[in-house]
Amino acid sequence: MIEGKIGKKTLVFLSNPKGRAGETEVKLSDGRIEKVRWVRDEQGIWIESSQGFLGFDVRKTQNDLGSTEYELMRRKHASVTSGLSFLKAGEALDSNSGNQNKKGARVKSQMPGKIVRVLVKPGQEVKKGEAVMVMEAMKMENEIKSPQDGVIKDVRVSEGQAVETGAELLNFA
Repeated sequence: MIEGKIGKKTLVFLSNPKGRAGETEVKLSDGRIEKVRWVRDEQGIWIESSQGFLGFDVRKTQNDLGSTEYELMRRKHASVTSGLSFLKAGEALDSNSGNQNKKGARVKSQMPGKIVRVLVKPGQEVKKGEAVMVMEAMKMENEIKSPQDGVIKDVRVSEGQAVETGAELLNFA
């Protein structure tokens, strides 16, 4: 069983998606069960639900501790979700799973863009999911959110600055 969040919605796949294409049921956070279909392509996956089609590019990365994580970039939107980890059935979280608060953790730009607003300053305490800055990319403003609870050590960019993919934006103490 796979459980995850898309935005504020929690989803539980009642059977694991396998193969290039298929169909399964998903339990939504409000308790409703919905059928979804998927098709994989070279870059990621297309998911069809009653809400329509959603496409995601999937990129495998490694975090600072060497654990595997994934980034999902929603196609035709400037929306990126990073730091995703997946567990196999029966697998337990360990200290390298990416779900721990990491001292010295860094937040990097997931795409090229321009920093519109910096919402935090060094020494400020933030919660996981809290907006830390706003970046304009692909003619859209995107909130960059904190991947963990922690204290901001330093902010490496300023408002109006252009950044490339992978540019360091801020560090945690």
